[in-house]
Amino acid sequence: MKSNAPKFSAEQHVETYKESCFRFSQRISELSSHESLVQIQSCPDWNIHDLLSHVTGLCVAISQGDSPPADTQNWVDQQVISRKPHASAQVVAEWQSSLDAFSGVAVTDMRLAMPLTYDLLVHEFDLLHAMKKAPALDNDDALLLAMNVAALILDGDISKADVGSLLLVANQHEWQCGSGDVIATLDLSALAHPIFELIRLTGSRRSHKQLLAYPWQGDFERLLPFLSHMELPLTDIIE
Repeated sequence: MKSNAPKFSAEQHVETYKESCFRFSQRISELSSHESLVQIQSCPDWNIHDLLSHVTGLCVAISQGDSPPADTQNWVDQQVISRKPHASAQVVAEWQSSLDAFSGVAVTDMRLAMPLTYDLLVHEFDLLHAMKKAPALDNDDALLLAMNVAALILDGDISKADVGSLLLVANQHEWQCGSGDVIATLDLSALAHPIFELIRLTGSRRSHKQLLAYPWQGDFERLLPFLSHMELPLTDIIE
């Protein structure tokens, strides 16, 4: 991947993770037990409590040296299922108690720090959307950090397909994902929060209709199948 965006250290990833964990936990504390059952539109099999269980389960697993096995989906599912009987406050306490151990592991390995920080930031936006709260967009470094990881994932998917590359632009920042010549470009610089929008559209948080509505240039239809690594929402997500 080619990019002129700033790079972030493992320590910066871990610090960003902790800050997001604090915000996430604070939001959870505002909810009643009934409100914690609100469905997550971008993860329709989960409610808010399940989402909390997911981010907690990942943190606890990594802090204990439990890396994802070949059957990653079952590993993730079991983390959510095992916490269904627990109150949200209990799950938050478990999450908080694992932070120091997680930090010690993640700070030594970018392969652990990067995906978990990205995953948590993406799910923090999911939580705010479910709570009908505006996304927190005042931390440019956190947004750039998340976008760097999103672009790396996209770069791997497009490179495997060997169909050329996609250029994503947000003001002065660019990410060229794939290999070979640029066959499509998406410049969202005209939007108020272009990096946030790039994070959401590359993370399967926009419907097919929304994806088609962006100001694409070039042969974008060849690259659309690689833009999302999860099923797209059936209805538009408006944040």
